[in-house]
Amino acid sequence: MWNENAPMELLKELPAVLNDANLARIQQIIDYDKFVNSAERGYDLCGQYAPFCNGCDKSRPYSCAISYVRMMQREGVEVKIQSDMEEVLSEKVEQPAEEEQPSKKLIRIAVAKRKA
Repeated sequence: MWNENAPMELLKELPAVLNDANLARIQQIIDYDKFVNSAERGYDLCGQYAPFCNGCDKSRPYSCAISYVRMMQREGVEVKIQSDMEEVLSEKVEQPAEEEQPSKKLIRIAVAKRKA
């Protein structure tokens, strides 16, 4: 159903770290093939078009391309997504908690006075 050769050929030409422009090119190839196949079948194939559709997050830009790259990474292709690397680098490293100085405890002692 889907033409797995077209995105793979493009992926071979692209750098090892993919930026948004690279993902847009992969997305364009996948979208074109998905559109042609959807037209032939008479319904939208989004979500069932290819094996990588299972891992698709439609809320992200270039969702098909990102899902395709993730599938290729699982298959052993050495490729990374630049935005993923930036997210990892931008995560804050937790600072160790400062040791709390034991505070002095105040004790009040009540003394009862006798009435005389």
